[in-house]
Amino acid sequence: MKTFYAVLLLITLALSSALAQENPTIDKKTFFANPDGLVRVKKDFRLAEKYYQKGQGTYDEALKHYLKLFQYNPESHALNYKIGVCYLFNSNKKASLDYFLKSAPEVARDYYLLLGRSYQFNLKFDEASDAYGKHMESLSKWKKFDFRKEYTQLIEECNTGKEIMKDSLSAFIVNLGPIINSYYDEYGAYLPFDDTIIYYTSKRPKVEPRKRESRFKYNERLLTSNNAIYQPARYASELPKLSFNDNTSLAGVDHHQKRIFIYRGATHHGRLFSAKYNGKRWKTKLLKGKINHIAYKETSISIADDGTTYYVTNRRGGLGGKDIWVAKQVAENKFKEIKNMGAPLNTPFDEEGVFVAPDGNTLFFSSNGHKGMGGFDVYKSTKNEDGTWSEPINMGHPINSPSDELFYHPTADTMVALYSTIRGDSYGGLDIYKIQIDPRIPFKLIGSVTDSEDGSILPAAVTLYEGKTQRLLQSTKVDSIAGIYLFDLEDVGDYFITVDYEGYKSITENVVCPTNKYETIVQDFRTEKLKHPFTLIGKVYDLDKYTPLQAALTFRLAHQDSVIARVVSSDSTGKYNVTFDDKYDMIIDVVAEDYFDVQEPLNATNEPNNIISKDIALKRSRIEYTLTGRILQEESNAPVRAAISFFAPNSSEPFAIVISDSVEGKYTATIENPGPFLLEIESNGYFFLNETYQFPEGQTYTAKNFLLKKMETGVKFVVNNILFNTGKASLMPESFKELDKLADLLQKNAGIRIEVSGHTDNVGSASINKKISKSRALTVKNYLVSRGIEQDRMEYEGYGFDQPIAPNDTPEGRAMNRRVEVKIIQ
Repeated sequence: MKTFYAVLLLITLALSSALAQENPTIDKKTFFANPDGLVRVKKDFRLAEKYYQKGQGTYDEALKHYLKLFQYNPESHALNYKIGVCYLFNSNKKASLDYFLKSAPEVARDYYLLLGRSYQFNLKFDEASDAYGKHMESLSKWKKFDFRKEYTQLIEECNTGKEIMKDSLSAFIVNLGPIINSYYDEYGAYLPFDDTIIYYTSKRPKVEPRKRESRFKYNERLLTSNNAIYQPARYASELPKLSFNDNTSLAGVDHHQKRIFIYRGATHHGRLFSAKYNGKRWKTKLLKGKINHIAYKETSISIADDGTTYYVTNRRGGLGGKDIWVAKQVAENKFKEIKNMGAPLNTPFDEEGVFVAPDGNTLFFSSNGHKGMGGFDVYKSTKNEDGTWSEPINMGHPINSPSDELFYHPTADTMVALYSTIRGDSYGGLDIYKIQIDPRIPFKLIGSVTDSEDGSILPAAVTLYEGKTQRLLQSTKVDSIAGIYLFDLEDVGDYFITVDYEGYKSITENVVCPTNKYETIVQDFRTEKLKHPFTLIGKVYDLDKYTPLQAALTFRLAHQDSVIARVVSSDSTGKYNVTFDDKYDMIIDVVAEDYFDVQEPLNATNEPNNIISKDIALKRSRIEYTLTGRILQEESNAPVRAAISFFAPNSSEPFAIVISDSVEGKYTATIENPGPFLLEIESNGYFFLNETYQFPEGQTYTAKNFLLKKMETGVKFVVNNILFNTGKASLMPESFKELDKLADLLQKNAGIRIEVSGHTDNVGSASINKKISKSRALTVKNYLVSRGIEQDRMEYEGYGFDQPIAPNDTPEGRAMNRRVEVKIIQ
């Protein structure tokens, strides 16, 4: 399985030998002529050429140095070609186009081929077809013969891409972030069982090398993370009991029997195993029957509830490459009746990442042999009544692209799926993304406002509000020439419109929304001229702060309780104005978010003036608490960019997360309760910090700075909230969360060694305190070992009360001295 991913980009970008990148010579004289920075230029030139010649796995490193050279000679055709190649073979493929266009055909024989590929990644399919045609024309007779199949495929991809783009889906493609993803490949993500943990495959090394290596160098490993679909990932940990010296990848999930499938193998062959967690450890079993063949690769597997099993293998008897096969599960780990699925699912090329819905009636898979936009696309097929499968349907753009899309896996949320692809915001090779289907129904709302008597156009103000909150959404005026107003709305909802024009009766109506996307709704208004107009103006403001407020004002007749007008005050000034057709006694209902509602009477029938002013004060109903400050490095007070998570008592999910800035380390969090709550502060390269906080009574705004310790040899930090049973070395359950965070920290920093030390207060004898402190340190070490941390990375010691950090003459000081510390020793 390893080589499949190592050459995955080569399959999709390099079409046989025709796309082997050339190495045009860059004229050194144009860079070395300027003595300024000559040493640096020579170094960049040497490193850029070195990494370029190593191939795709190190193009990212070559690109860094080529871009530095670019500032000295941006007109170099050879340099622009090589920058274009580096971009084309990394995640930001679209960026390659500008550089290829600054290059020239005479630089390399594959120039037009790569230019076409770059156009294709930029979704410029006509231009891509032209470039492919020019490449075909440039070839000799025999090379044209060799290239004809690839040329036909490329042109077909461009034509298919144009058709797919005409009917793009409404979906968001969101990267799951730099904790789950890395410079290396990540793929095959699943959310099994209780949907709290993501399991996936990564090719990142256990320890990041000092010098960047090829992303294809390392073996596959199994990793887990918290469910990062709706909140940021907090950790990425290896499954140590399921990772071996050879390639180990996640091949599938059996939700019905609550087990995962893993692939173990070498470069060209391997086998499938099932793995089940019994509450204490993972148990693996080889899948029996003909489903496994030691000479071939089985890369993904999925089982329907009735036991019908679909899997991908490159064994003999298929249509070519890797195909989807079907088997019948006859026991928990035994399969029989192996059969190739054949057409229309399989092709002479490769199929990958099969997933079957639990009911067995829908298949999702990737293929580079069906009609697509380029590379591997995701397809869907449904089972017909006669048991055959429908022609696969391309899942469309933006799910698919000219890049590779693999291992599509729906989740329990029908609007969300996971898969792997390479996009402009990828962190390296394949990254794990979520597909969030956009359920919104965008539509246009247009109409006219006319005089009810003569039909003349009125350039009235038309305002759109959200019904529930009565929040102003958009405001416009009727175009005096076209005679219409227009709103572009992103989604249907509970909306109402107000129409106002001086001297005319105001109108308020609800909006009737469509059920289909991109419809145009017409809503016209006819209003009558007022004979005795009466205008009410005023301001809505905060009772305590005197700041302006946006509020919804509803005007009702005092004795009939019927609504005669609605208006919303300005969010910047708090001002409002409304015109009535006559003077009435009325009730004004005023509603603002996070404020108490008020009712204000207005007796206007006996008012001598035609304009009345009325200001309204509102009292806040919800108290907000603001915590602000800076996150700093303990030793230097340098600012630190860190994540600050807020946890309610006994909760494992944060109710708020804020990020400090990297310039000052400043953070600000506004929350709705005074506490107590737990603060967790994390930053790469630093020890995490946990602290309980509660706002002082009567205060809603406080400032507090936090100091983080940098992870360096010799540095110590106290692991808070590690609790032991009285007089014993056994951990209390409340300690597990804190120790799990320490284990995650050690997983992320696999190159460090630590000493775990136990400490006590001075109550009791020195010998007993030293003994119990050492036993507790050993208990912590053993817990970390159970969480996958290697024993040889940890030492332990008990110091009793020899190293106090506070005086022992107060209860508070003694509590501080009863602690567990971690010290970096290497």
